[in-house]
Amino acid sequence: MIGEFAVYRAGALLASGEVGSRKARTLLALLAVERGRLVPVDQVVDVLWRHAPQRPAENVATIVSRLRAALGRDVIAGGRAGYRLGHAPQVDLYHAVSMVTTAEAYTAGGRPRPALRAAQQALTLLLGDDVVLADHPAALWAEPARALHTGLLRRARHVAAAEALRTGYAVTARAIAEAAVRADPFDEKAYRALMAAYDAAGEPARAVLAYERLRVILERELGIEPARDTQCLHVSILRTHKRLFAGVTTACRSCPPRPCRCT
Repeated sequence: MIGEFAVYRAGALLASGEVGSRKARTLLALLAVERGRLVPVDQVVDVLWRHAPQRPAENVATIVSRLRAALGRDVIAGGRAGYRLGHAPQVDLYHAVSMVTTAEAYTAGGRPRPALRAAQQALTLLLGDDVVLADHPAALWAEPARALHTGLLRRARHVAAAEALRTGYAVTARAIAEAAVRADPFDEKAYRALMAAYDAAGEPARAVLAYERLRVILERELGIEPARDTQCLHVSILRTHKRLFAGVTTACRSCPPRPCRCT
């Protein structure tokens, strides 16, 4: 589903005609988006036809029968009440879910190198194309998959940037964090990773500039300040490089005067 909808069998891309008609491919994409949930026939009809045919259930059943004939009976499960994707097909987007979850589990277990590898593998898959179901750009039924893709990218970038920093790859962490803040200018976790990466790469001034950019965006667009953790990281960088930032205020507005988490 990442990019245009496509079907592979034994690693080989099937031509559109081998899969079926436009409606058949759309039905398969719809079932893939729903991730195993039984999709009622009425919903299928609404997606496939602007004006329902005289015998909608029979028409849907015919399309399903042709898909099963072309791809195998275990591709689609269900009957006249509704249909779902079978257990045999693998969907790239949901494979990415597993990869990101694995990366996060490695992080929670204190295993930065496997976490970084898993997150980078997920990013490679997710960034194959930055649009889900590009051949269905106006399809509202595809929005859950697009939202999932966006969330997975965010999570994978968070893990990859953090673990790249932990394993000493500051330049890699910086590149990943820069991509994350370009994708979402309000992503404070990504900004913190970016600030830490700049600092680790010997560029504390750019870390402070990144903080200021975030602060201005949040104040202008949302009327709020950066979160406490972000402010504390900013103050910590200022204090670590106090000669470079002589004269700059190093108080964190989110921390009480004593004790301050930033010290």
